[in-house]
Amino acid sequence: MASILNSHLYAKSENLATEGAVNVTIPRFGPAGNILWTLRADEVIPSEESTYKVRGPTLKMRTNENTLTQARSERGTFDMSRGKAWGEKALEVEGNGYFAAGKNWEWREETSEGFHEITFDSDAFVHFKSDLDPILSTDEKKSQKAEKKNPVLEETNATAEIIEFLSLEEGGYRFLLDGNVSVQGETLEIKCVRMEILVEHDTNKSVAKLGRISKVIATGRVRMKQPGRICFSDNLTLDTVSGFGVLKGNARVEDEEWGVVKGDKVELDRETGKARVIGNEKARATLNLPNMEKIRLPGVRKPKSKNK
Repeated sequence: MASILNSHLYAKSENLATEGAVNVTIPRFGPAGNILWTLRADEVIPSEESTYKVRGPTLKMRTNENTLTQARSERGTFDMSRGKAWGEKALEVEGNGYFAAGKNWEWREETSEGFHEITFDSDAFVHFKSDLDPILSTDEKKSQKAEKKNPVLEETNATAEIIEFLSLEEGGYRFLLDGNVSVQGETLEIKCVRMEILVEHDTNKSVAKLGRISKVIATGRVRMKQPGRICFSDNLTLDTVSGFGVLKGNARVEDEEWGVVKGDKVELDRETGKARVIGNEKARATLNLPNMEKIRLPGVRKPKSKNK
């Protein structure tokens, strides 16, 4: 790869004050001869050892499942031999089912957990091209979906102080969001301190090839809100594929229709539409129903008025 790069490095540019390679394309091949990534740049200037200053880089990355991720920035520094890059200017990344951006970024070709790890340390956000549905859907939400013959693609937006994501070896992506995490869908909002989001690769070719959010793990002062319901806990796990969710640690669900439930753990089931409350030695399970005065108990008659 160094020889490919060096063959371009001393092409004199009439429009630039320095000597460097302009309009460069640099491929990186794997052991089997497959292309791992391709770097295209307006200008590449040698810096130190295998490090190069790059203006207008566009990095196209491929994974084992042959999905393509593309990252663009105004400028950055690339360490070719170590498969690393970093920069202060905004980096925009577009992949299968998401769009992410942020500043103070760093890219690694390979880590122990996957490929093409990218970290943003400021002004970071992720835009998912799939909706994060509530586990316990409201009747209004269900009826809206039933009425849509050609449903419009719904979306989810996420922001945090730090966002890190990478392509997993088995396919799909893993996103780690840290600090003031906020995730907003069409009918669901989650706020917490830290969150992990797994996006799987959708192999169903009858719809657009978009990754869908398959799992969410939130920790630290978790607050999940949807119309008519607010949930609180220390930890939250949502399996959007199976339709199962768990609130754990100081769990509380406040519902406008059926009241408030508290416990160490609350299990949410989309199929049955029910919440199961589990307590422990320190926190017993409790249920507070609204409008208790309107509930008629068997054998209890309403006293007659003396005026009648």
